[in-house]
Amino acid sequence: MLKSLCLFILAVASVSVPPLPAQTVDAAVQMTPEFPLVFPFVVQSGNVTVKFPVMINPTTVLKPGMVLRTLYVFQQTADDSNDLGIAHATDESAAYARSNPSTSGEEKMPSDVAHQLEGYRRTIWTTPVTFELAMAQFPTESMHLIYCQKATDSRKLDDQRFSFFDGMLMGQPDGSSVVVLAVEKDSKADRAGIKAGDEIVEVGGEPTQHDLNTFAQGFAAARQNAREASATSYTLTIRSPGQTATHVVNVAMPPSLKSLLMDGL
Repeated sequence: MLKSLCLFILAVASVSVPPLPAQTVDAAVQMTPEFPLVFPFVVQSGNVTVKFPVMINPTTVLKPGMVLRTLYVFQQTADDSNDLGIAHATDESAAYARSNPSTSGEEKMPSDVAHQLEGYRRTIWTTPVTFELAMAQFPTESMHLIYCQKATDSRKLDDQRFSFFDGMLMGQPDGSSVVVLAVEKDSKADRAGIKAGDEIVEVGGEPTQHDLNTFAQGFAAARQNAREASATSYTLTIRSPGQTATHVVNVAMPPSLKSLLMDGL
């Protein structure tokens, strides 16, 4: 699979993609199948969108018809982290303004930060291959997607960062079942034996109800319940491709503070 990704990158090397920020120390995520090749891009009416619903973080579902505009990694240093927090703390129109109203009492975003973000907001990529090539080189956990809900409402833009569910990229290829599209290598999901194509039927014993948002809520609740109970794992009920029966897997939780103290850390 890595070889196929390398061939893919060579084939599209002429596509112009913003260079990887020099300050970035993270690396592009390694998934099975490869993340750029499994993401469901499609072109409709001249705009890049998705073929089916896909969840890019625990609160954001991309749906067919939404217009994907660009990907970016904010070129920041340690001193910029608070500025970036200000940029994403409010609604989009306020966040990207060069300065907030002086009467609001809120912190103002420096003009250089606002200028950089404005540049990203004005960028529109029109081919899936541009997104795929960016995904192959950008550090995924720092990568942002700018998109709008409708092609007719391009002034209202959303900006969301990618974040996976313990290493799982989730989607609904058939428009119904909640399915694992790809699994990050050596992630908790990978170590639990979860594979691309597995359908998530229940999280922590609660049905996903064929809905990505319900899955996300159940995922958060299962982890919270495990944390409060000092459990070492939470459960996922899975149906593998071609199977009718389900089986339960245990996904490891991070070590609790109590266990770390007991281990002398």
